[in-house]
Amino acid sequence: MLPRPGAADLLKMAEQGLQDHVVGTLEGEAKYHTLMALRAIAIAKAELEEGPKADAVELKRIQGLFEEPLADLATARKRLAAEIRARRFEPGTPREVRLLDALTATTATRLRAVNIKYMVRRGRGAESAV
Repeated sequence: MLPRPGAADLLKMAEQGLQDHVVGTLEGEAKYHTLMALRAIAIAKAELEEGPKADAVELKRIQGLFEEPLADLATARKRLAAEIRARRFEPGTPREVRLLDALTATTATRLRAVNIKYMVRRGRGAESAV
């Protein structure tokens, strides 16, 4: 029995089929919608490939803002949001700079997934502006 293709393989096959056999035959709105679907496939592929790693890195960044361990990314995000809403990151402090660095890096990671050309044009990753 042949192994079943995984999600990444299925997305790759769908992407390749659309690029090779469909996009060139379309015009106007149909081509636009197909190109949007291809972009969505590319984003989904990137999420499958990079998502778990990006989540682990984000958890580590958030964890670095707190002294006690946080169980998982969802818990860490909730805790971080609550701390921000409660204004527990004093302006001008090293802790606030670490917060801004963490938020900037996470945002840049997300932007790379959905807008690779923008991040390449910037020619840089995420770094503190503070």
